[in-house]
Amino acid sequence: MNLNLLKTFVKLAEFGSFTKAAEHLNQPKSRVSRSISRLEEELGIQLVRRTTRQTSLTSAGSDYYERIALLISQIDEETKAIADSSQALSGLLRITAPEDMAQTIVSRLVTEFSSKHPRIKIECIVTNQYLDLTKENIDLAFRAGKLSDSNLIQRKLHEVELISVASKSYLQKYGTPQLENDLDKHKIMSFKGIDSFPNPTITTDSFAMLLNMTLLGKGIATIPDFICKEYLDSGELVKIFPFKKGNTSSIHIVYPPSRNIPLKTKKFIKLATSMNW
Repeated sequence: MNLNLLKTFVKLAEFGSFTKAAEHLNQPKSRVSRSISRLEEELGIQLVRRTTRQTSLTSAGSDYYERIALLISQIDEETKAIADSSQALSGLLRITAPEDMAQTIVSRLVTEFSSKHPRIKIECIVTNQYLDLTKENIDLAFRAGKLSDSNLIQRKLHEVELISVASKSYLQKYGTPQLENDLDKHKIMSFKGIDSFPNPTITTDSFAMLLNMTLLGKGIATIPDFICKEYLDSGELVKIFPFKKGNTSSIHIVYPPSRNIPLKTKKFIKLATSMNW
């Protein structure tokens, strides 16, 4: 049974006129008439008595109206309620991000978003794995690098540059290299899979670990600029070869495609794309 046919019948019964029902439904009168005829055909019974002067319900039509009017009203209310809830700035927002982003840009973003929208609860799943957003019921994710083709919608947030840095204390002790050949005399720490400089003494798959060891004065490391920005600004870290352009990558925010993205998700994406990283 087509629900729209039932809604049309209920409105016709309430207004007692094809013309008034059509106006309320914003439909042509002929379409309302066809809908009633189709409903009567599907039910196999006459619901409406039509004359040139007036429209009235048959006895069966009156009984049918009494039975379904409340149900249709409840369906409309529930539909409106769920639509309103999807647009309300409340509820739970689930996001996922790798460790390095979670400790830097995501924590900053979540803090600012929460201050603007305190009724929204945020759950952040920190993992370097690419979770299935639909399967895990996750609203959006932060991802870096070249993304493979997928059905996810992608929004670019920031162009990342990999820069080589060392602590001020390390450079004071071992000197500042002027050329790459000078690095043979220094302790090099490297991220696994990124061949920034040869012969690293320490290799890891954690930028957070690289950052901490660099701050402790353990050597020179190549780290994404957004991770060490505050330490460069404070002078705790110094960029090696400041005029050299490092390799670049991109940070994206991704989310499943939907015709009705909740307002809380839209607001989070808008804030993320508007911030100065």
